[in-house]
Amino acid sequence: MTTKRTGIVTLFIHLVVVAMFLQAAYAAENDNESIGDDIVVVVSRLNPVRDLTRTQVEDIFLGRTQQFPNGQRAVPIDQAERSTIRERFNEEVLARTSAQVRSHWSRILFTGRGQPPRSVTSSEEVLRVLATQVQGIGYIERRLVDDSVVVVFE
Repeated sequence: MTTKRTGIVTLFIHLVVVAMFLQAAYAAENDNESIGDDIVVVVSRLNPVRDLTRTQVEDIFLGRTQQFPNGQRAVPIDQAERSTIRERFNEEVLARTSAQVRSHWSRILFTGRGQPPRSVTSSEEVLRVLATQVQGIGYIERRLVDDSVVVVFE
């Protein structure tokens, strides 16, 4: 009985160590931006919008409007849930915690007034989406800005 119990405890300890390793590996893989890297809001270079205010960005990403100021449809692209860049965007640009943003979208979904932005897995994927979707708007690290996008808010 004692040997069986020791084996179970040993197995449990191994599982905890593996879980901790996997959690650290997942965090490192999904934390693809440096803490000091600025977040910028971008649109496709083919989009005529060139400048947005913080309020306009908030309105688009919080579902208050589905249009850019010029009347063109706006399709927000969010980053992966619980990613560092999404957390920072919510806090630095939307001035809300991620829990507050989730709560906001829960209320909107419950009332049937809208859908949260589509989520992608990385800033590189935001760039790929914006290359094919002129109405898209997303956020990425400043260091990843290239000639395929235009910074509309920083």
